[in-house]
Amino acid sequence: MKSYMGDLEVRQVNCYYNYTVGLATTEVNLLKTAAKLLKSGTARTVCFSDLKYLYLDDENKVQLEFLHPQGRQWDSGWEVKFSDDLPRSVIEELTLCLELSFHEHRIENPEARQIAPYIRAALPPLILEKGDMTLPIYPWLKLLSDGIMILSFQLDTSWDGLSEADFISDIVNIFQRYFDRVWVHANIQRLDAEQLIPNAFENELSIGGELISGRKSKKLIKEMRLKSRLKLNESLGKKGQEFEIGQETWTLHQIAGSEEQSEWEATIDLCRSIYINAITSLVVTGVGKKSKQLCQVQLWQGRPSISLMRFNDQPSKKEELIEKFGPSLSRVMMRASEVKDPPELPPDLRLFGDYCLHANRTLLLWTWLRPNNSTDDAWEDSITRAMLMENQGRAEYLEYHNMRIARACAIANSPPSDQDLIEAYEVLASADTVIHHSSQAGEITDALSYVLSATGTRALVESGKEQARWHLDERRYRTDKSRAKVDSWLAVVFGLVGVSGVADLVIKPFLGAFYIEVPSGFIGLVSFLSATVIFGMVAFIVWVINTRK
Repeated sequence: MKSYMGDLEVRQVNCYYNYTVGLATTEVNLLKTAAKLLKSGTARTVCFSDLKYLYLDDENKVQLEFLHPQGRQWDSGWEVKFSDDLPRSVIEELTLCLELSFHEHRIENPEARQIAPYIRAALPPLILEKGDMTLPIYPWLKLLSDGIMILSFQLDTSWDGLSEADFISDIVNIFQRYFDRVWVHANIQRLDAEQLIPNAFENELSIGGELISGRKSKKLIKEMRLKSRLKLNESLGKKGQEFEIGQETWTLHQIAGSEEQSEWEATIDLCRSIYINAITSLVVTGVGKKSKQLCQVQLWQGRPSISLMRFNDQPSKKEELIEKFGPSLSRVMMRASEVKDPPELPPDLRLFGDYCLHANRTLLLWTWLRPNNSTDDAWEDSITRAMLMENQGRAEYLEYHNMRIARACAIANSPPSDQDLIEAYEVLASADTVIHHSSQAGEITDALSYVLSATGTRALVESGKEQARWHLDERRYRTDKSRAKVDSWLAVVFGLVGVSGVADLVIKPFLGAFYIEVPSGFIGLVSFLSATVIFGMVAFIVWVINTRK
């Protein structure tokens, strides 16, 4: 049997390592959150889904501007005129936001919009170092008003010919790869630390899951937290290292406490944790006067979206691609290079002949075809950036709907409040309808349906609805039980009122007419006791009849 090992030699690739986060809230105040992103130094520009944006000017003041792109929905492009006062960095970030917005408008019908309003911002880059290799990573944030956040780490790189095994181990499975040094912006590290240090080390002082409590343990935890804060201030107080990233100079610091460490969890997954904690600490929940800044992560999922732009012997037709590189692409989808006889590729979710889209639980793979007479460098093609933005826009669309349902299932399993339970049930009950109306392109809707099934999320809907119904029935039972207790007390109160009325208006005048010499107080007492006995006998008879039924 022919061995296909190493048949795929990658030359150019663009990766978005997408981490989708479901926050424990469904109401995010986008305007206040955007302001905090700017004031904290986490972002320089925040673009809203309705094409308004906030940015920091040269004097570090927050400014509000409107975008007015010229173009119709189905035009091949938009034209936008930026203000002459805008810094160059702001224009570059807005351009990317507009490109993604352009493709989002093609995916979803504005009249039947299913995706919530959002903000998008470029975050400070990070650097991964391993020996002589330096990988610049560009993080992007998309935060939606319903509490779903997409954090994307973008990596774009080229090789003379990267083998299939190295491509899978170093790029596809980058989350398993250890680096020597990780450089992150000081503001991001400090926000992350302020989120973690107040509750740090509590789980460390435990045996078998049981916390060790006492005065000495509390003192020890307090000392450890103080040392951590001192180490943080010492590390971030040093002069950072300057890097030339994207025609800009960025000053970054090694992750605090890792300067003298040789073996530690220096992975991109650690960066995911740092950035998510930092952003979560700035999220403002609620609307109006009820807004507050206390938000937790309900769950998160990570899935890379990889665009294979150039590779050796790249064909121009899908039939040739599948015939020659099918096993290699299957190994990439499995994220395992050592499998000699991989299973067949999942179905191609792209109906047209420009690229292939394969998806499973762990990966979205966009394999480009190479037209005749095209250049060796994909970036020399004028439509390359547009294709990458289209791929990422669709990836975010798939990840949003997947997380929306997955978070609803998680809430239905353990609802924090009645309102959260009701909202989760509404999401699950309308899941099929939302999927059906999510896009104005049948190809994209079918792709969403397939991805939800491939990831296992769609199979959770029915069990999630059943759990939600159980919790709703339980709450209804508790409510009815409480109402029954209230009704019982009301019956006693009104019964006493009725007994008093009958005793005063019926029995007392009757006894007073026969026993004139008896004191009025004694007659009133006898009247009340007599009325009580009569009402008690009637209540007992009614209870016996209802019990027999």
